[in-house]
Parts: sequence; structure tokens; C-alpha cells
Amino acid sequence: MVERVSQRGAGVGDAGLGAGLGDLLAADPLGGVIRLTAVDLADCPGEDEARQWALADAHARRLVDQWWADPGAAQRDWDADLDALSAQVAADDRRGAVERRVALDGAPGLGSFAVVLEVLDGAAAWTPGQAAVEGFVDELADGAISGFAAARRVENHALWLQVALAAKVVRAFIGRTPSLPRRTRSGRLLTDDQDVLVDGSVALELAVAAGITQGRAAALVDAATALVIAERLPLTAQVLEQGRLDWPRLRMVVSRTRALTAEAVQAVERLLYATPGLLDGGTRRFDTALTAAVLAVDADAEARRRRRNRKGRRVSIQTTDDGAALFTAVGPGEAVTAAYNGLDAAARYLRQHGDPRTLDQLRHDLFVTGCTSGYLPVPADVLPVPPGCVPTGSTTAVPGPAATSTTGPDDATSTSGPSRPRGTSGSAASADAEAGAGSTDADAVPEWFTTTWPDVQVAVNVTVSAETLMGLVNDPGTLQGYGPIPADAVRDLARNGVFRCLVVDGEHGTVLGVGKNTFSPGYVASERLKLLLEHAHPTCTGPHCEKASWRCDVDHQTPYAQGGATCECNTRPLCRACHRLKTAGLLVPQRRHRPGEPPGTTTWFTRTGRTWTALPHAPLPSRSSPARTSAGPQDPPPF
Repeated sequence: MVERVSQRGAGVGDAGLGAGLGDLLAADPLGGVIRLTAVDLADCPGEDEARQWALADAHARRLVDQWWADPGAAQRDWDADLDALSAQVAADDRRGAVERRVALDGAPGLGSFAVVLEVLDGAAAWTPGQAAVEGFVDELADGAISGFAAARRVENHALWLQVALAAKVVRAFIGRTPSLPRRTRSGRLLTDDQDVLVDGSVALELAVAAGITQGRAAALVDAATALVIAERLPLTAQVLEQGRLDWPRLRMVVSRTRALTAEAVQAVERLLYATPGLLDGGTRRFDTALTAAVLAVDADAEARRRRRNRKGRRVSIQTTDDGAALFTAVGPGEAVTAAYNGLDAAARYLRQHGDPRTLDQLRHDLFVTGCTSGYLPVPADVLPVPPGCVPTGSTTAVPGPAATSTTGPDDATSTSGPSRPRGTSGSAASADAEAGAGSTDADAVPEWFTTTWPDVQVAVNVTVSAETLMGLVNDPGTLQGYGPIPADAVRDLARNGVFRCLVVDGEHGTVLGVGKNTFSPGYVASERLKLLLEHAHPTCTGPHCEKASWRCDVDHQTPYAQGGATCECNTRPLCRACHRLKTAGLLVPQRRHRPGEPPGTTTWFTRTGRTWTALPHAPLPSRSSPARTSAGPQDPPPF
């Protein structure tokens, strides 16, 4: 215990707190003797704090005395103080609302993102003009609209952060990535430059880490190289960092200026961003302005790009909502326009001759008819055939057979049906097209125009259970190259098909065989083995790669030179990019044989140790088959 004696008389109060204040202090109830412990002394207030407490206590006593002396006047003073305080709070609130609006309309970043969250939670965000209106209330949520726009800029700014971080990874991988020997078309063995696999390796790491496709990651790496590492597009980098440029426009600038010199690129940028309203609305105005700028700076480069694009003409298909699909044709504008005009002319002809379908429906149906049967059921002179493309012969289309559909493995069955195109109409020929094809003017025929139909077979492959095929259950099937389709659509496809037996695993439903032994004694996979791999693995089995398996290499997981067999158990489809990364040791597969996992499950390891598990393709699970439900619940797949 520590004993402290304090004499607190009137004189002490006068000296320490000011003249006259000592008279307001109460007498010491302990007589000036206070006994404290060490803990009490540690928490004892200092001299300044004690003085503030004493002043507050004296002020409180004075207010009480004034209240009792004249309660009415005290109430008026009190109300005036409250009004002044309320006005101050309101002014602070309006100032805060203006500051939030300034942050929303300003540069994107963490500050504007935080304000967006505040506005979402109900905080006000006004313009200075709105704040000047007494009693203004944001009834139409104008601040939320600004918050929406600010969030969009934050989204674009996040794209800039992705590009900048991708550039940092690329710099880290440069000098630390091996090269890979390759053979030229003439057979010569070349060694690529050092770090030739840098971009692919970085794209793989980013795709696995972020859960995006390798294609999207590679595009980001491409943008990072142009904007950050090579610094070819300084104005684009600035606009992107400001949150004013989105992904479609960024990809457009990077790809369209790739063939230009550094000086030409920056000249294109200056012309491009001087265009009013360039970054507003859709991309059409941006595309037009970019094309005009490139033509103004280097017309030859734009012509070379167009020739390159003509060589890269292609079509693709992708799944959309509600069981629909999107067929995309990319090629010369005149070719695609001519194709559309042909469909439109044929559709309008049929419509004028009493067909009840709409023009959109007719264009779609004629497109499918032309691709699957090789003819359009309209007179040839209806179609806008390019000059020099009309062979001698009749001018009336000859109807061909409907395309034959196929079905796929059940626990067991698959069909594939051939259909041989017969004759062409309008844009390609007539009933005797084959005889007259040689009489066309070869010099006048565009390179994108095909004057004869090849001897091809049209097939559609569907994987489906035997119970669904027989109508016992309504489990969906899987259309190769598309995805799930309902049971009635499967049965429609199977009515005139030719069945091919496929063997599947009884527990997991994965495809194991195509009607006979798929083993190939040599290094090159047989056509039947390739067909099996396309059914079992519709896409590349590399991490987050969606390239169709028919466009991929057949990769031996255990190399053939090391005794790896050319069979389904040791081969997988890998696109050329993933295949090269695997060969260079930057992507390592490991087969897994864990209970409950489908056979063929593979775990891929990236260079930095990240993993991604590739599961084999399996038909859709049955929900109504008694044979499957009686076996009891199964463990979920290891996602």
C-alpha cells in the first residue's frame, strides 16, 4: 500500500484551476487523506485530466443554477443550441454526400469501390448542385446510377490490374523457361529461341489459378506484352488504367496493331482516341474508328491483316441458353454477306410461294438443309451466285435426302448415320453439277467459293442410355460437340440411324471401347482409337482447355519410347499448345486410381505446383432408371 496525503483546500483550487473556481469545488469528503494501491496509481489521471474533470463539473453546476434561475430562458438557449447542432450535422451530411459523388465520378480504385459499397448500403451521394437544394432527397437513386457507372470503371480497372500482374509473371518466367526442339515441314530439327514457351507456361499458370480458359489467359498475356512489357500502346494502357476501356476493345486494339511498327502504332492511337464518343456504347464505332486510323497510318498493313484473316476463315459452334446453339462463321465480309443474302433470297422466295414459316425460321431451316443435304429447294436463279461460279446444266435444284442422325453409347449404344449430299442448287449447281463443274470460269471464282460438293458423309453422334432409347425412361442424352439434349430429341435422331455399340464402365458410365479392340501396335493411333478418344474426351484434357478433341494431338501419357502403349488407357487428346508444355516438362500428368473416382482420372501439376484434375467424360446421370437407383447413393465426384 502507498499512502498519499493531499491537502485540497480553497487556496489549492484557486492556484490550480483559476480564480474563483475553487469556491465551486466541493469539500474533500476524505479529509485530504487518500490511500491507493500501485494499480490505482498506474490508472490515476494526470494533472491536465483532473483539471478538465473539475472544469466540466463546474460548468455543469453553473448550467443547473442558470436553469433554476430562469427556466424559460434556459430552454430557449437549449433549443437554439440544438438547432445549431442539427444544422451542423446536416451540413456535414451534405458535404459527405458531395464527397461520395466526387469519388464515384473520379478515378477508379479502392476508394471508389468503397464508396460504391457505402451507396449500396444506403449512404447518400449527391452532386454539388443537388446539395445546394434545401431539403433535397435522392428519390430516383441518382447516386446509385453513378455507383453503377463507377462499378463498371472499377471492373475495367481490375482488367488493367490483371494485365499488369500478368506482365509481372511473364518477366519472372523470362530466362527461367526451357526451349523445346521442333521439326520444320522439311524435316529439319530446330531449337526454338530461349523462353519460347514463356507465354504458354504463364497462360497455363494463370488459367489454373483463376479458373479461366487457357485461351482467355493467353489473350491477357498477349495484352500484357503489348501494353506493359513492350510499351507499344501507351495511350491504351492509360485509358485502361482509368477504367474507360473494356475487354472487347482492348483485344481489338492489341490484335489489329500487332503487325505495325512502334511508331505507326502510336500514330494510330493518337488518331483513334481523338474520335469523339469512341468509348461510349457498343464496339461498332470503336471498330470503325480503329480501322480508319490503321488505314490512314499504314494501309498496306491493314491489307496484309485482311489477307491473313481470309486464310483464317472458319466456323465454330457453341452452346447457348435453353437448349439452343450458336453457329458462327468468320471470314471475308463479302463471303459471309453473300451466304446470308443467299439464305435470305431463298427464304423470301419460299415465303412468297406460301410457306407459313417466318423469314427467320426459313433462313435457319435452309441453312441446316444446305449444310446437311447439299441443296436448297429453290430455283438457282433466285440465289445471288458470284460471277463465274455457275456451271452449265439445269437451273432447278434437285432435292436431296434428309440428313441421317445418330445416337450414342448407352450403357451401351451409339448410332452414326451417313448421308451423301446429292446435287447442289443455286449457288453451287444443279442436278448435273458434277458434269458441269468443270465449265466454270476458274479465274472469276472467289477463293472462298466451292464449285463442287465433295463426297462426304454427314453424321451426328449422341450418347444415350438403352432405357432412354427404348422409351422406358426419359434420361437426357449428350450430343457430341454440343452438350445435353432431351430424351425426345434423342429418340427423334435415332429413328433412322445406324447403331454402333460402345462399351462403358458400369459404375461411372465412362466410355471404354468402340465395338472392337482399340489397341494400336505402333505409335500412330488408329482411326477407331481416335474415335474412342473423341467420345471419351470431347475436348483437350489439359487444364482449362476447351479445344475440340478432333483438333488435338493424341498424346501418350507414358511416352511410347518408354514402353507406353497406344491404347485408350495411355492416350489422351492434348491440343498442340498443351502438348508442347507437357513435352517441355512444364505440365506434368499423374494418373489417379482412387476408390470412387472414374477410371482415367488424371491430375495435372503446373510448374508452380498448382493442380487441376481432369475427369473423363461421362453420359449424363440417370434420375429415373430403377437399375441405377437401386444400387444406392454414390459418392460425389471429387470436385
